[in-house]
Parts: sequence; C-alpha cells; structure tokens
Amino acid sequence: MVHSPFQKHPRIRIMKLTTLLLMAAMLTLATSGPGFAETLEEAWQIGLAADHIIKAAAQDTEASQANLAAAEGARLPSVHLGGGYRLLDNEPVSIAGIGQFTTADDASLSYQAMMQVPVFSNFQISSNIEAANEICAASKQTEQSVMQSIKLRIAEAYFTVLLQQQQVEVAVSHEQSLAAHANDVQNLHDEGMVPVNDLLAARVALANARQTTLQAQNGLDVARSAYNRLLGRPMDYGLQLVPPSLVFSEIDFDALSAKALANRSGLAALTNQINALLLQAKAAKSGNGPKIEVRGGYDYNENSHQLHEGAWQVLVGASWDIFDGNVARHKGAALHAQSRAVAENRQDLESLILLQVRQAGLDMDESRKRIAVAKETLSQADENLQVTRNRYQDGIGTNTEVLDAESMRMASYARYDTALHDAGLAVIRLRYAVGDL
Repeated sequence: MVHSPFQKHPRIRIMKLTTLLLMAAMLTLATSGPGFAETLEEAWQIGLAADHIIKAAAQDTEASQANLAAAEGARLPSVHLGGGYRLLDNEPVSIAGIGQFTTADDASLSYQAMMQVPVFSNFQISSNIEAANEICAASKQTEQSVMQSIKLRIAEAYFTVLLQQQQVEVAVSHEQSLAAHANDVQNLHDEGMVPVNDLLAARVALANARQTTLQAQNGLDVARSAYNRLLGRPMDYGLQLVPPSLVFSEIDFDALSAKALANRSGLAALTNQINALLLQAKAAKSGNGPKIEVRGGYDYNENSHQLHEGAWQVLVGASWDIFDGNVARHKGAALHAQSRAVAENRQDLESLILLQVRQAGLDMDESRKRIAVAKETLSQADENLQVTRNRYQDGIGTNTEVLDAESMRMASYARYDTALHDAGLAVIRLRYAVGDL
C-alpha cells in the first residue's frame, strides 16, 4: 500500500476565510527566500555533497589506497644512485717490504648505480600487501556506512520539518477556532446571555492558543535551521519540502534480519579490519624468518693507480634474525589481541543491528495502526466541536464543553500528524537497518 504520510488533512468546517488567509501568510513568511520544492532524494544528493564527515571518510579511503600502493611497491626492484668527490690531505701509500707505493689519488670521484630485488621475505611482503588490501576494503565499507548514516540524519531532519509544518497548521487552526468562539461569547455576553467568566475563560484559552502558535512557529524555524545545516546551506535558507510517498510492506523479521547482516557496511568493515590485523600479525612474525635478496649494479671509483676504475657486480645475499628480543613475537601477539577485540565489537554490532531491524519494524507497524485509529477521530472531533458550539449558542451547553471539544479536536489532529510522521520515519529507519538506504 502506498501512502503519503504528510497529505493535507481536511480543514474543519468552522474555519473561516480569514483563517486560511492568516495561515497562508504565516507559512509564506516562514518560507520566504529563494525556496523551491525539494524532494528527499534531492536533499540526500545535496547533503552528501556538502557533508564534511563524508569528505573525511573519502580521504581515509584515498589514504588506504595510497598505503596499498606503497605495500605493493615493496616487492618491486629498488634502484639506488649515489656519488661523491673525495679530497685527502695525503695520497694513500702502502708499504711493501723495503719500498712503498701510492695506491690512490688524494682527490677522486666515485659514483654507483645499484639495484636491489627481494627474492624471498618469509611472506612478510605478501602479508603486508594482503593486509593493506583488507584495510582499503574496510575504508570503502566505512565510507558507505558513513554515507548511510548521513542519509538517515538528513531524512530525520526532513521529516521533522514536515511534522513541524503540520503542527504550525494545527496551531493556527486551533487559534482561529478559539478566536471565532471568543467572538461568539463576546456577542452573547453583550446580549446578557452568558456570564462574564465565560468571556474571560474564552479569552484565556485564545491567549494560550496564540502562545502555542508562537511555539510551533519557533519549532519550525529551529527544524529548518537544523535541516539547512545538514545540507551545508545558510540556516535561514527558504525551502519547501515535498512529502514523500512511502511503501509500508509486510514485515518478515527473519528475512529482514538476514538481509541486514548481509548488507550492512559496518559489519563488512569490521570483518575487513579483523582480516587486516591477522595478516599484519603474520607479517610481524615473519620478521624473524630468513630473507633472500639479489643486488647488482655498477660501481666507479676514480683512481689513476688502479687498472679498472669501474666494475659491474652481482650479489646474492641472505639474512636471518635468529633472536630479536622477542620483539616480532610480541608485536604479532598484540595484533592478534586487537583482532579479537574487533571481533567482539562485531558481535555487539550484529546484536545492535538485529535490534534496529526489529525496533524499526515494530515502530512502523504500530504507527500504521495509529494512523488508522487517529484518522477515524478527525471527522468525529470536527463534528463534536460543531455540535458543542451549537449547543452552547442555544443555551444548552457550557463554555467549558466548547473549550474541551476544541482541545480534543486539536489533540486528534496532532496525534494523526505525529502518527504519520512516525510511520514515515520508521520506514526510513527500517531501510537503514537492513542496509538499503
């Protein structure tokens, strides 16, 4: 069933033309500025483009990609170029028997170009690359999770503005209804048909209604300011929001829970973090293992006393850190402990997600039932007020009955609007809970 949770409810029959004009003027004032009709999808696009938390998450993803490229570069050949010019106070001289001879010049130029290639690193390089891959994947999942959280915040602010708009309309309607009643009481009092306390009570009720209208208008202004802030706009930016059409589907908690556990980016990010920590632990422990590398290049040393000043060379080297004070082992143990900590956090998040799914589903079902109940009372509240006012004007009813009937009418419309708001927001929260937002 498709239902718009903010469709205009019917105006009460007792509202006069002045009521409509005043309400339109107040709404026009509230939305003054370069306003335009804005849908929730458009709000999401604007908000995601302007949000600093999203931009920060994107930078984290970019950083993880750079770290991955750095890890992959460790398995590639590295080339070193070096050179220098040496000056000595004396030429080096060697003694051979009873004689001596010069072995080098007191001023000489030297340079070299060397290449180093890792052949075997005891899986340290490959583990670091795989860990960087997992961190990169975790960053992307985190960015997606942040994006969904921001969309939820924007949707909550969006629905809050819509609800506040409806509350302003209800408050204006309430004020105008009491103004009409106060005018009737004044006329009846002038004719000597009702006591002065009826007039005073009507005026007090009208004054209270005016305060309610002011409070509702202030709540609307605050809601719009909060909404505009999320979209990166001036807080007094004029706007008009388009009520979204929402689908209230049947709830299958088992299917929704399974979908949530499979789709939620936060869970996937934690899984990637666990894998990354385990791979980093493997890389840390690999530091004590054997390593093999090949070096080669050209080395030149200027020397007029040497037959060959330059030479090509190749070296196959091996190393093995037999004991390092258990540094590598303890680093690996620390990373394993961190992975277990993240695993515990992941289990807690799973439980929280299942709760979010159930709570959003129950809230949606409950608010949908409230809509049906509240909708039935609207026409009854209008009719009750009309009958009560007629009885009062005929001298049968009391002023208190009229004021009570108007209060019930206002409460009925407020409950109806709140039920619509809660139902629409529950749909959005359910989409967020299952990872579809």
